[in-house]
Amino acid sequence: MRRILSSLLLVLLAIAFLAVGTPAETETEQVLQFSAAADTAEESAATAAQTAQDKEGRLQQAIKYQRAKNTLFFFDQGYGILFLALFLFLGISAFLRRQIEKITGKRFWVVAFYTLMFLIIAFIVGFPASYYGFTLEQKFELSNQSFFQWFGEELLALLVMAVIALIAVEGIYLALKKAPRTWWIYVSVVFIGFAVVLVNLAPVLIMPLFNVYTPLPEGELRQRLVSLSHRANVEVEDIFTVDMSKQTKKANAMFTGLGNTKRIVLGDNLLGEFTTDQVEVVIAHEMAHNLMHHIWKGIFFSAVVMAIGFLIIHLSGPAIITKWRNRLKIDGMADVASLPLIFLIFSVYGIVTMPIFPAYSRHLERHADKFALDMTQNKEAFISAMDELAYMNLSDPNPSPIIEFLLYDHPPISKRIKFAQEYEF
Repeated sequence: MRRILSSLLLVLLAIAFLAVGTPAETETEQVLQFSAAADTAEESAATAAQTAQDKEGRLQQAIKYQRAKNTLFFFDQGYGILFLALFLFLGISAFLRRQIEKITGKRFWVVAFYTLMFLIIAFIVGFPASYYGFTLEQKFELSNQSFFQWFGEELLALLVMAVIALIAVEGIYLALKKAPRTWWIYVSVVFIGFAVVLVNLAPVLIMPLFNVYTPLPEGELRQRLVSLSHRANVEVEDIFTVDMSKQTKKANAMFTGLGNTKRIVLGDNLLGEFTTDQVEVVIAHEMAHNLMHHIWKGIFFSAVVMAIGFLIIHLSGPAIITKWRNRLKIDGMADVASLPLIFLIFSVYGIVTMPIFPAYSRHLERHADKFALDMTQNKEAFISAMDELAYMNLSDPNPSPIIEFLLYDHPPISKRIKFAQEYEF
């Protein structure tokens, strides 16, 4: 973090040393020294009070910010479910499919055009919530974007999502048509390969669409990180910096990619505010995710949860269509007009299973923290880095247990700091 308390301690120690003086000083010099020390003490006391006030103010801002984000998250969940239900039960989905069939009778193009239109409608309906999220970042002075910069990235994200969705939805409805009884098994298996491809290609095809990635220049930091990767027995293609400050004042770092696209990525905000020791401990944490195969574990864990979700859709979807056939006007699960129903069932399933992913992620993050401490042997850097991240990112260090249970994919900052303080090498 900003190491405010450490700096203050050094100042106080210096004042104490000056106040003692030396035996060779004259009376006048001692008077002048004591006077200067008194003035400095008053200034330091004022600085300490201001620092404490600033930190308390920042903490209150973090609490308000996180509460607003959590409220938006839960509102967005309910809003999305309501939209999907109305889109289905008002017959809009079937109407949209019929209009597309008037243009083209080929199944492939019906699925493609329906998917694109549905994404655009969902984007428009969800725009108020997205915009409110943007205004939150502006309100709490975390965003560096203008509205048009932000909106441009939203459109770009929609385009990327559309490409991925077209591939995924075409695959799902092909499976539904060819194997109506076992489609969910095929889709679940293909999901694993699809996820692996996306994770592998994201660092070279998707992420560069939004930011500029530049190799970290030669110097002490690069040498430290290369040395760390050798000690950790982690091979990386390169170390990059990314212009995160283009979007936000927050700090972040990551270890991303698979195979020949593995790389360390450092946000420029992090480089600008963190010491070399702090960056090293953050990257040690990220390296742990790769060394301990957390990306692979996450993919397979997600695949299991997704497979259960697809099975639930397979079992409940046809029953819902049969019961509400007159209202839905959907021919069956292989009808692309059932896409909102798939999303609706998954949304409800996602709420029920909401705590599972964060709990598993927190488990992995704890192991990564342990690895970072063991590799660097530097508790002070770890603690100050956590402090700095909380300060820059407006993280609530002590969220309510319910919010932590439902939403936190990392342990709260206070728990990570306590873990480091009590950790024994």
